[in-house]
Amino acid sequence: MSHALRTRLSARLLIPGVLALVCGSVISPPAAADDAPLLPVAPAAPAASPGSATDQFIVKFKDKAAAGSPVRTESLGKVTRNVGVRVTDVRGTAAGARVLRAERTLDAGETEKALAALKGDPAVEYAEPDIRMYRTAEPNDPYYPLQWGLQSGGAAGTMNMPDAWSLNRGAGVVVAVVDTGITSHSELNASVLPGYDMMSDPAYSRDSSGRDANPRDEGDWTPAGMCGDGGPASPSSWHGTQVAGIIAAAANNSSGITGVAPEAKILPVRALGPCGGYMSDIADGIVWAAGGSVAGLPVNPNPARVINLSLGADVPCPATFQSAVNFAYESGVAVIAAAGNENRPAADTSPSNCQNVISVAALTRTGNLAPYSNYGAAVDVAAPGGDMTQNPADGIVVPFNQGTQAPAAETYAYSEGTSMAAPHASGLAALLMSRLGDLATPANLEARLKATSTKNVACADKTCGSGLLQGTAALNFQPDREIRGVAPIIGGKAAVGQDLTAYAINWTPSDVNFSYQWNRNGAPIPGAQATTYLPQTADVGTTLTVTATGSRFFGQSVSVTSAPTAPVEAAPVVPPYEPRISGQAIIGGLLTAEPGAWQPAPVTLSYQWYRSGQAIPGAVANTYQMTTDDKDKTLTVRVTGTKDGYISAERTSAATAAVKTGAVPAPVQFTDKIGTPNDTYTVPSAAGVEYLVAGNVVAAGTYPGAGAVTVNSRVTAGYALVAGSVASWTHTFDSAVFRDITDGSAFALEINWLATEEITQGWAEPDGTRTFRSGEPVNRDQMAAFLYRLAGNPDFVPPAVSPFADIPTNHAFYREISWLAWKEISTGWKEADGTRTFRPGATVNRDQMAAFIYRHAGSPDYVPEAQSPFADIPTDHGFYKQISWLAKNGISNGWAESATTRTFRPGASILRDQMAAFMYRYAAQR
Repeated sequence: MSHALRTRLSARLLIPGVLALVCGSVISPPAAADDAPLLPVAPAAPAASPGSATDQFIVKFKDKAAAGSPVRTESLGKVTRNVGVRVTDVRGTAAGARVLRAERTLDAGETEKALAALKGDPAVEYAEPDIRMYRTAEPNDPYYPLQWGLQSGGAAGTMNMPDAWSLNRGAGVVVAVVDTGITSHSELNASVLPGYDMMSDPAYSRDSSGRDANPRDEGDWTPAGMCGDGGPASPSSWHGTQVAGIIAAAANNSSGITGVAPEAKILPVRALGPCGGYMSDIADGIVWAAGGSVAGLPVNPNPARVINLSLGADVPCPATFQSAVNFAYESGVAVIAAAGNENRPAADTSPSNCQNVISVAALTRTGNLAPYSNYGAAVDVAAPGGDMTQNPADGIVVPFNQGTQAPAAETYAYSEGTSMAAPHASGLAALLMSRLGDLATPANLEARLKATSTKNVACADKTCGSGLLQGTAALNFQPDREIRGVAPIIGGKAAVGQDLTAYAINWTPSDVNFSYQWNRNGAPIPGAQATTYLPQTADVGTTLTVTATGSRFFGQSVSVTSAPTAPVEAAPVVPPYEPRISGQAIIGGLLTAEPGAWQPAPVTLSYQWYRSGQAIPGAVANTYQMTTDDKDKTLTVRVTGTKDGYISAERTSAATAAVKTGAVPAPVQFTDKIGTPNDTYTVPSAAGVEYLVAGNVVAAGTYPGAGAVTVNSRVTAGYALVAGSVASWTHTFDSAVFRDITDGSAFALEINWLATEEITQGWAEPDGTRTFRSGEPVNRDQMAAFLYRLAGNPDFVPPAVSPFADIPTNHAFYREISWLAWKEISTGWKEADGTRTFRPGATVNRDQMAAFIYRHAGSPDYVPEAQSPFADIPTDHGFYKQISWLAKNGISNGWAESATTRTFRPGASILRDQMAAFMYRYAAQR
């Protein structure tokens, strides 16, 4: 797996490095290559620490602080005084700044003091630490079948290069690799141009000199602790060779791998060594590679079109770096940088956060953002970078060297990191540069790479720019240098409100993109840049043209203007349908005109109402209230639509029905009383309305109701039923009397008969219903009321003096109880004091009920049976005659105790439902 190292030199400002390379593993190539060398995993590159300590600064002095002037001497002295360390001017940079070196490495606090002193100096334009940058992590893979990042139709993380190679292989393009230099390798030797060693410090260049014309990679191995961070020893990475191989390894040479741009040339610029490299050296390397002038160096005879920077530091983009990148960009050179391997926003890492740089994130074989890769808004695109966490073969195959310190024999290895992703992008950029030739610019190259990338959902949470680079898509364009076009054609009628359409046909090449500008009498119409145009009122009488502009991502665009249209005609406003009238045609009613949405909106509408074809004075609103003048006449409305620049239009509605007098039926009233025979419904009287029951007209009045009754109404001649009026009423009369008595209740017939005969109405409950309470016993005063009503409520005047001591004359049932006494149905009890009492609250027993009913019948002359009909009623029982009379007349049959025995249960209290049964049967015998 990969290890990120953070290195600090005692005398160098170190920068966070890219994800380190993997080392120590050895894997075998495919089985088919039995004699092929084994592929090691490339050693990890040290990751630099954040820029906090350094021994060098890059300072741009203002004109007044010329070399050797007292002003510059004072500036250097100020730093020395503030920090306590002597600072000397060692050299200049290509951008005109000076590199100052302290006599020892400054710690973070001292570095800040030195910068503060320089930045606060009025003689200084800008000052920044001369930071060290480090190679980013490298992926490796030996043979083309293992190069999953290039193949078509394979891994999700592939760039699909084979079809692109049929279009271009990068011939004629120079790609500068600013890195650790180059080693001899059969994959690259034929493609490597004379480069330059930009390392100015002999202590780290390992070639016994400062800058020279030999860009050979002398090895960036480090003994333990060399870089000041206490880190372990590390072997040489041969990082520049890896990067160069991904870009331009020879193809179809029967060995090794193929580069993304196998016919491109590599310009090696050595700027990294052990413990990284100084930004001042890297910036000068960028300028030199782009063809710029660097003091003391010969002019580069092979200026690059693409510069690859697989290096970085966790700092904002320094002015020195930005200046170098800007020079390259303005010189027509595309600068491509690794996004960094710290799994953090790329905006924190330089140079990927600089302007005019194409920042590249790394993707895995599966198309996901690599776990180490930086991400975010600063990333422009993504390319294969590999992830060897589970399997080295998921890395990138690169040319390599067997030497652990100095170069030795060539070989191949697996590597990973955004250092490997960036050269994939540089190689594709080289193909584009070659295909476009002198029409290529850094801007159109970046736009093309982004436009043809594939957005991968795996980058959704940690964005990777426009997505994965696609080789075939990027190169799939017609290489014609010029666009040839003919005048576009305008289709449609030149009239207000009718769409016109521009047709650009017969243009070459076939991949031209079009934009449009519509013109009125030759002047551009603001905002009219679509394929279609809807003429407006301002266009009436003018002619219209359209200018079609054909363009591609490169080269010059071409604009051609159509022939003019005929003068634009005014168009009529258009209603969606004939006006409609809503509302009822009755005197006093309100009618409303419904014109619909006239086009093109907005249209001003006016109204005129007509009575039987004659205009109604003053009726010019969208509504009209009918009067008696309208009776028996029809109404219409005419709607006129007007709009500036359009032809007005008129539409007239269909006529209404003849206007009538409105009639509103009065409602039918239903009365649902206790007991069906007392239910009624009342038919009212209303002007212009007649009522019908079962299809027959009925007069106003009250009628008996039973079951379901429906009363309909209709208007008479000269009237119209007012809309919304209720014209029909239906009621189903409820035959049930009591809420607690259903058809299944015991003695339901008898109980409902009591109510029908108005012998009892039960109890009125809070919800408006009535209950009978069948299971409650009957008191004596209640019994008196039942018998009195059963007799038909006789016209009886109760005596002024009560016959019973316990029944006052104001008792609720005094009339009924005194009537019982008068009829000798009940004479009560004789008390010890000679008075008689009725005991109204006492319950009535069954034998007493028998006596009451017998006497109520007039005490008929009846001889009882010699044998009692009930086993519990002996013949000498006090009420034997009355009880046997009940049985004889079928008023009570008692209870069947067995097949041959029945009982009467004389002492049991009679319940209300039993009382109903006795009275019903008794009444039936009368």
